[in-house]
Amino acid sequence: MEKGTLIEFRIQGERRLAVAERPEGKKDWIVIDESGQSHKIRPQRVEYTVNGGLYKPSDIPSFINEAQSYLDPSSLEVAWEILAEDGELVTPQQMAELLFSEQSPALCYAAHLLLSQDKIYFKNKGDAYEPRSTAQVEEIKHQLEVEEQKN
Repeated sequence: MEKGTLIEFRIQGERRLAVAERPEGKKDWIVIDESGQSHKIRPQRVEYTVNGGLYKPSDIPSFINEAQSYLDPSSLEVAWEILAEDGELVTPQQMAELLFSEQSPALCYAAHLLLSQDKIYFKNKGDAYEPRSTAQVEEIKHQLEVEEQKN
């Protein structure tokens, strides 16, 4: 990690974006979130690193807004239909290319959000995501329908 790197980590289960400020000790980093609050984190707590450029904490709100404008969960179903045949792992960068025909930092982060929040079509495998089988997707959709009817 280097100063100016934009990363995602979690605090009490909530996603946060922050900018790496400086190393702290041998392993930890001090990161600053959009409100200017600093956090001491270990590199293994980083859930996603945004590639491409150096950032300031003041860049975070516009970055989030740009990424959120691309969050359409229905687009994952189309991507799954394309990828399920091969069963190949897909990274957020590859998904951004597939969904948006581009790999800008905000689009890659949007793809990361879609994949990491998805409970139906893809499952996490390290830094990549594996398309679920058709049978698994049908079973999950059925379970979700049953849950919805109970409510």
